[in-house]
Amino acid sequence: MAAFAFGPIATAGLGLVTVPAITWIFAPADVGRLNVVQIAVSFGVLLFNLGLDRAYVREYHEWHDRGALLKACFSPGFLLLLLAMVFTIPFSDRLSMLLFGLDEVAYYWMLVACVVVSFISRFLSLILRMQDRGMAFSMSQILPKIAFLMVVGMMALPQFSRSFWQLELAYLVSLLSVLFAFSWNTRRDWRPAFGASLSNDQVRGLLSYGVPLIFAGVAYWGLDATSTLTLRSLSTLTELAFYSVSMSFAGVGIVFQTIFTVLWAPMVYKWVAHGADMKRVDHVAHQALAVVCAIWVLSGTFSWLIDFVLPANYRQVKYLMLCSIGQPLLYTLSEVTCVGIGITRRSMLSLWSTLVALVVNVLGSIWLVPKHGAAGAVVANAVAFLVFFIARTEASAYVWRPIPRLKLYISVIVAVALSIVTLAFDEETPAVVSLIWLAMVPVVFWSFRSEWSGMYRALRSAIRPNWTEETRRERDALP
Repeated sequence: MAAFAFGPIATAGLGLVTVPAITWIFAPADVGRLNVVQIAVSFGVLLFNLGLDRAYVREYHEWHDRGALLKACFSPGFLLLLLAMVFTIPFSDRLSMLLFGLDEVAYYWMLVACVVVSFISRFLSLILRMQDRGMAFSMSQILPKIAFLMVVGMMALPQFSRSFWQLELAYLVSLLSVLFAFSWNTRRDWRPAFGASLSNDQVRGLLSYGVPLIFAGVAYWGLDATSTLTLRSLSTLTELAFYSVSMSFAGVGIVFQTIFTVLWAPMVYKWVAHGADMKRVDHVAHQALAVVCAIWVLSGTFSWLIDFVLPANYRQVKYLMLCSIGQPLLYTLSEVTCVGIGITRRSMLSLWSTLVALVVNVLGSIWLVPKHGAAGAVVANAVAFLVFFIARTEASAYVWRPIPRLKLYISVIVAVALSIVTLAFDEETPAVVSLIWLAMVPVVFWSFRSEWSGMYRALRSAIRPNWTEETRRERDALP
């Protein structure tokens, strides 16, 4: 677990350097365009993998020929992606103008290259995850951040023009670095896939599980991308840059999301396969809630530090960040509480839960973004992810087994409400709002004292055997 956690933590630390560097070197409009690139790449990966990345995770322990499983999950989506690339050739100039506001075909094709590289990397990363190769997985996450930071640092030299072309190129280089790392670390696993034989029934079986997740995945992308799309169409690229940077500074929540989602799905399906008592999900849910609330209140307490690393025109980011952090935290919490949907294979419920939240986000963004810009976008996003969390939790309780939910709901509703209040009033009374967040710190640690004790005992029991064995070996080695 520590090996898997190392990557997200180090990535977040590098992000605290990379994001300010970008804001100092490039214009806010180009920072906003980079957010469009990232959203488009995530859409391409979600759409074209046809839900078969999740099918790979779900079936990994039940297929004996892992090369055949990889081929069956990778090939359909990759062929569809290549077909889509050919189809868009006549429209590439229009697509570039639509996405970036710039009539330059090269920007679009560089985006296409980013999608292809990310698509391949997605499946290769699953090999490392399912083999529990934590350090290799973590290093493959750190490498692109280092590569991106190095290229961006070069752009600061006087001989470079610091245009969007250089920024998009730096992003592509970072993706290529991770693809190279994944390819090397999994070379013994993807080579057998070329010669693996498949039957139509096998592929159809995987698609029957994955196809409903296509719609759920695209719907979730829409939920995630609504703020970017509405800011791009109803506001300015500068406001989009503020939103993008605030999401980047929500990195603590993204670290928690990354670590948890990497570990959770394979672990819970292993519990199911071994017939474990699934009441343990209740304890995990409330422990995850404790961590979510702690991250939220600590972020609120120390958000003022952001002013020291960003240019003066990004002062609004520290207010936006608290609503932005709700997205990764609420998503992570929902991954625990909605586990029954995956266990019962009721994939359509994920789709409907996401669609409900998507409607809330679209309507809220259309209402708030034209007048309030990035502030309206993050508020709509926070409320939508609250709805998303509640909808997934209730759906799982309906088809599987209920978990105690009152404390879950009260805690996250208070956190979202306080984040919105901070955004609305912090400029008028910053000291009062900061004191409120500070006062919430002991409340959270007292309210979840049993959860903290449980996590401490679990951590101690995980560490102590290794410590005892190491101590014994050192003692035996003494003369």
